Amino acid sequence: MTIVLIALFVYIACIVFVRRRNKEPFELTRQLSDFSTFMVPFNIPAYLLSKIPTTAFLGKQHFPAVSVLEDNWEIIRDEALALYRDGHIAIKDDLPASSFYKDNRWTSFYLKVYDSDIPSARELAPKTLALIEQVPGMNLALFACLNPGKKLNGHHDPFAYTVRYSLGLSTPNSDECGLVVNGEDYKWADGESVLFDETYLHRAYNRSDQPRIILMTDIDRPLKFKWVEKFYYAFGRFFNGLFSIDNLDSSKSGLGNKLGKYLNSYKAALKRFKRWNKPLYVATKLLFIFALLGWLVSLLL
Repeated sequence: MTIVLIALFVYIACIVFVRRRNKEPFELTRQLSDFSTFMVPFNIPAYLLSKIPTTAFLGKQHFPAVSVLEDNWEIIRDEALALYRDGHIAIKDDLPASSFYKDNRWTSFYLKVYDSDIPSARELAPKTLALIEQVPGMNLALFACLNPGKKLNGHHDPFAYTVRYSLGLSTPNSDECGLVVNGEDYKWADGESVLFDETYLHRAYNRSDQPRIILMTDIDRPLKFKWVEKFYYAFGRFFNGLFSIDNLDSSKSGLGNKLGKYLNSYKAALKRFKRWNKPLYVATKLLFIFALLGWLVSLLL
C-alpha cells in the first residue's frame, strides 16, 4: 500500500509541477495523460543539474559555438531552398512528429540524428552538415517548413536533456509568423535565431502566404556531472535511433517508425471519439486512469 501511495503522490506532484511551471498549461483532463506529465521524474535531474538557466528562453552566450551557423546562414539557406524547390522537404513518417504532418501543415528534411547515417543529407546538404558538425552537442538537426496558413498546436517536447536552437532561413519576416513559448511570442526573421527549452508548452503559427523554413536543432544541455550527461546521451541515441530515417530511401526506417502507423490509427480513433461526444470521452478517460490505478493497487495488496 505504501508503494501505491508513493506512486500516486509522484503522479500528482508531476501534474502540479508541469502546471505551475507553465503560464499557459493544458486543460487538466489532457494533462492527466499527457506524455510530459509522466516524463517529469526522468527530466528532474536535467533541471536540477543544469549548468544553464531553466527558463523558457535562453541566451545564446551559453552556446557560443552556434555562431558558426549564424555567420554562414546564407549558405544553409541556399541548400534548404534547393531542397524545397526539388520537393525534398516533404512529409515524413517519423513517429515523434507524426501529428505535425496532418493536413500538410509541417514538412521536414532530416540532417542529423545522433550517429545514424543519413545518406541523403550527406549528398544534398553537405555544407550545412559540415557546419552542424562544428557545434558540440548538436545531435539532432533538420530543415523544417511550416506551410502558409498553418499552425502547430501547443505541445511539450518530452525530454529536458536537450535545448532547442532554431535559425530562420526563409521566413515571411512579419508578425504573421512566430513561435510562442510559455506565453511569450517570438517572430521569425531570416538570419535570426532563438534558443529555448522545448519542455515548456510551445506552439507555432504562420498566418502569411509564404512558407516558413528554418534550421531546427537540439543541443545537449550542459550538466554539472558528466556521467549524467553520458547517460542522457546514451538514452537519446537509443531513443532517436528507433525513429531514424533517410529522407529519400523509405527502406531505411527505425522500428519506431514502422510501429508508428498503428499508434496513429489509435490516436485517430480517440480523436473521432472526442469529436463525437467530448463529455463521454473525458469521462471514459478518467475512468480508465482510475481503473488503471485500482488495478495497480490490487496487484500490490
